[in-house]
Amino acid sequence: MVACISPTLEWATAAIALPVTLRAAGLDARGYPLDVADPQAIRATIAAVAADFGGIDILVNCAGILPRVNGENPTVETMPLEIWNQTLAVNLTGPFLMAQACVPWMKRGGWGRIITISSRAARMRTFGNAHYSASKSGLSGLHRILAGEVGPHGITVNCIAPSRVETELNKGMVGGAATLQAALKETPVGRIGQPEDIAAAVAYLASDSAGFVNGAILDITGGSFMP
Repeated sequence: MVACISPTLEWATAAIALPVTLRAAGLDARGYPLDVADPQAIRATIAAVAADFGGIDILVNCAGILPRVNGENPTVETMPLEIWNQTLAVNLTGPFLMAQACVPWMKRGGWGRIITISSRAARMRTFGNAHYSASKSGLSGLHRILAGEVGPHGITVNCIAPSRVETELNKGMVGGAATLQAALKETPVGRIGQPEDIAAAVAYLASDSAGFVNGAILDITGGSFMP
């Protein structure tokens, strides 16, 4: 059973449309539009999901934003505070609030998986985008602490850190095609990451086979980043 929750109200249609595709594949899937920066809405939505499905076993945090300023990567000097706060609200505080709401349900079942999509940007230097890098670095610290707190309850907590992935969002950005080509040149396996690469990693970490993987950061970069 799958509950699809959209990261922002603007993406609400995705939360409604995706379950239709999943149901066609034989899955019990439902959509729940939600602004992940709204604590009250998160509590209400998670309660609704738990009521509809009889509990919550797996949380995958994949909401993320990378706002630009006039089409450019903002530096610390040029970063509007509004953009900084908005990015941390969605990318860092959102996963914190989602975990806070879901952990009690996982404890009841004595089993759970919390998986968050981070980024290699958490551990490498780029020009600009301190808001994005800081939010992803914060996820690493949050998940290390959370992994220790909930591990004794049968709950594992891990991050996935991809490089650039060929999504419609990346292709649609200003200079997106050129950026993806540059990423291809720095990737030893000779191709750009695909959404299916990330999905496969999520499926593994959500499985019983990954029961001894806890507090880890799984790099999915094709070798473009080697810590």
